[in-house]
Parts: sequence; C-alpha cells; structure tokens
Amino acid sequence: MTGQNAGAAPARVVLIEDSEPVRQMISVYLSNNGMKVFEADTVSAGRRAVNLLKPQIVLLDLGLEDGDGIDLLPEIVNQKIPCMVISARSQALDRVISLEKGAHDYMTKPIELRELLLRMRRMMASQSIVSSPNETIWAFGEIKVDQALRAIIPASGNKNVPITAMEFKLLRMFTSRAGRVVDRAELAKVIGVRSVEVSRALDISVSRLRKKLRDAGYEVNLRSVRGSGYLFSSDAISLGEGSDESEDANSLAN
Repeated sequence: MTGQNAGAAPARVVLIEDSEPVRQMISVYLSNNGMKVFEADTVSAGRRAVNLLKPQIVLLDLGLEDGDGIDLLPEIVNQKIPCMVISARSQALDRVISLEKGAHDYMTKPIELRELLLRMRRMMASQSIVSSPNETIWAFGEIKVDQALRAIIPASGNKNVPITAMEFKLLRMFTSRAGRVVDRAELAKVIGVRSVEVSRALDISVSRLRKKLRDAGYEVNLRSVRGSGYLFSSDAISLGEGSDESEDANSLAN
C-alpha cells in the first residue's frame, strides 16, 4: 500500500540526479509510495522539467554534468517549489550555502530511503499550510478553516461546520506534524488536561474533530497509535458521492 489516499492525485516530484543507479533507486522507491517521479540528469533538463511540470517538490543533486545544481536553486525556490538537496558533498559550507540559497532541506549521500520519504512528506505538508489572500482563511491541502468564524469550510456547498478553539489548535498541531506521531503529552497541553485525564479527554476531542472534518466533506486519516499518540496523514481529499464512509479507511504506508 502506498502513502497516497485513493482519489488523491499523486504528488509530482522532479528528481535531478546524474547517477543513473541512484536515480533509479530513488525513483522506484518514491513511485512505490504513491508519488509521480519525473527524472532529469542535467541542470538544463532539470530546469525544463521544473518549468513545465510545476512539481510539488524537487530533489536536486549538486554535481551535475553541465553545471552546479546550486545555481538552479534560486530558480526553483522563486517558483515557491520546495527543494531538497541530495549530494555527496558533506562539508558544512555546502549545506549552509544551499540553505542560504533557499533549499528547504539537505541530505548527504548515501541516502536512507525511508528517511528521505519522511522528510519529503514533512516538507510538502509544511508547504500546504498556506495563507489565503483572505487572511482569515487558514488552509491545509484541501481543508480550509475560517478563523474569524471558527468553522471548517465545507468541501462543496454545505453549511460551515463550527469548531472550538481547542479543536482548531489540535488541527493545527496535527497538520504541522503530518506523517509523524504526535505524542499524548504534547496533545494534552493543547487541550489543557492533566496526565490522569489525558486518555479519555483526548480521545473524545480527537473523535469530535475527526467527525467534524468528515461532516464538512473531508476524508482524513487520523488514527490512534497505541502507546504513543496520534498519526495524521498528510493527504486530505474531498469526499465524493459513493465514497467509503468507514472511518480511517486508508492508512499511511510505513
């Protein structure tokens, strides 16, 4: 099973890497985890791919055949596309320069694929938390909340679904940690309960938030992780007619 919910479009990834074995290894792994990967092996090919495809994320090697990938960084980030540098260069200066030029993250080869995927999901989730031109609207992917009215804006044509300030704080925390387990102690601080009350009060609060999201027409994966806390998937899609109404129908890939 992939990390992509049924019905959600696969995240587009442009992978700019001149080593064919590395490129194939990363491409196959990400494809198996629900992403659509477009490969390029030079700066010029990478530039064309980014400009044409407008991906959700770019993975960028530095030492490329026709130039230094670092020169491509500003062009990518100026388009508001998150970019992760993947390079064999392990010097602190290379990392610092890349981050200064706008890279959102930096990984040194050899790459551990599961770590790469987790970092990418975190980057994309963070990028999805954006401000609307109307500053009262807060958004995560397709989920939108009117902060002034303190209500979830429905996916299609229904009435707004009111939420409490505590539920909004929970939603903000879950979306900021999408793809990672948020432990109960942290969540307890959000809802303002003592440790002896955490389990029952937290479960009730999360259950209410999940129900309100579904009432507003959003399919989400928000599930309890035994002995740890809660896990919120970075994918959120609008429910269409005929959607499976079972709670937590989809699960994140490990």
